[in-house]
Amino acid sequence: MTMDVLETAPESGAGQRTLAALLQDSNTESWSSRRIALEAEKRGITVSYSAVAKYLRTPPVTPSETVLQALSAVFEIPMIELRRAADVSPGEAEPFILPERANRLTQPQREAVLHMIRVLLDSSDTD
Repeated sequence: MTMDVLETAPESGAGQRTLAALLQDSNTESWSSRRIALEAEKRGITVSYSAVAKYLRTPPVTPSETVLQALSAVFEIPMIELRRAADVSPGEAEPFILPERANRLTQPQREAVLHMIRVLLDSSDTD
């Protein structure tokens, strides 16, 4: 019985290796990290080649949304798939946009909304 639990328990850091493997498999042209950063720039996303290199080797525990967006654009991998491989909440395919009437919020109200979003994201990262 204990053996079954051990067999199904995820390895420590398994999400990071999965992301690295997904990126390696998607890099069918064997592009360098510099080339990937240039391709991202062509698609309107600025990312450093050193950040790309890190993700290709050993992605960080908390991945940068900007780097994931760049990799998504270059390799045409859906963001949800990248987030799952990174072992973070997959979220939604489209960005979250507040309703148009939210422009009536005062600056303190806007800061409160942004703070709430940060708290929710931080709590989902630790779940």
